Amino acid sequence: MELSVNEKLEIMEKEYSIPLDDRIRGDVSAMCNLSQGIREKGRAEIEEKIILNMHKKGYTSEQIAEIVEKSVREVEAVIQKREPVLA
Repeated sequence: MELSVNEKLEIMEKEYSIPLDDRIRGDVSAMCNLSQGIREKGRAEIEEKIILNMHKKGYTSEQIAEIVEKSVREVEAVIQKREPVLA
């Protein structure tokens, strides 16, 4: 379940009786942003793997773009970034 920073702070304060000062609020916000960044990075890595697998199996950039709902330019950038230089 995804909760906003304020929802998490409210739970800490009401359910766990943790007094919240500005430092704690800042720390919780930083942790929430970190976890969001980790999730986004994981999604991007999975998406790249899917694009590369489809490319390896012969799908065109246009077909891949349509399936993964990205632009052809984004798909080709992933493919070019991951292909070996000396093939």
